[in-house]
Amino acid sequence: MTQYIPNGRPGLPPGTWKKWVLACGTGEFLGITAAAAIAIAHRLLLGEPASNSDRMLNLFFMLMAGALEGSILAYFQYRLIGKIFPEIAWKQWLAYTIAAAVTAWMLGMLPSLFLTGNGATDPGMEPSPLVYYSMAALMGLLLGALFGYFQWLPLKGLRKEAMLWIPANALGWALGMVFIFLGASWSDANTGWPLILLAGALGGIAGGLSVGVITGFFLLRIARSAPEGNG
Repeated sequence: MTQYIPNGRPGLPPGTWKKWVLACGTGEFLGITAAAAIAIAHRLLLGEPASNSDRMLNLFFMLMAGALEGSILAYFQYRLIGKIFPEIAWKQWLAYTIAAAVTAWMLGMLPSLFLTGNGATDPGMEPSPLVYYSMAALMGLLLGALFGYFQWLPLKGLRKEAMLWIPANALGWALGMVFIFLGASWSDANTGWPLILLAGALGGIAGGLSVGVITGFFLLRIARSAPEGNG
């Protein structure tokens, strides 16, 4: 794969930031839509999880959904990342992104599955919108840092400022998770599955674009920094 060297600045194809935002938006739109479809299919076929074995099966299906989401996101991201950093192999970026997505899904789902029973809550105990979306942002911050760490592994050693990829994803996913939670919480028990899928898809694309907007700025800085090992 050929590395771009426009205007004497290695690694930056024309319109890098816009292409990155589009890649993240498209990847999350398709990835979250696919994950939502798997979740809907699981509930339609098997119903709400009532026992620990049901919850384990639900977790398994959603981890598979996370792997699918990670694969789709990795594909769209690598179309640009591979040009900026040709040292990174496709299989390497794919593996780390899937690992990040699956780990994030697992950590995000465990509390609701096993600490709150079948996920039903007392209506009187529902958090306020401010608390709910603040929790979403905090989850995004923590899981985004984890996501950034996994993707930093193939980046480290290539640029001096590669470590910025971790806080970049923490900030990006903190905002992105708010939109994803907004899409997920819009429906209720009486909402039909087509509208649930649509809400999830809209939350996914808004979340992905948010991640792309923020991480894109850091990507430019990382790509323009000196190669690791240079003075």
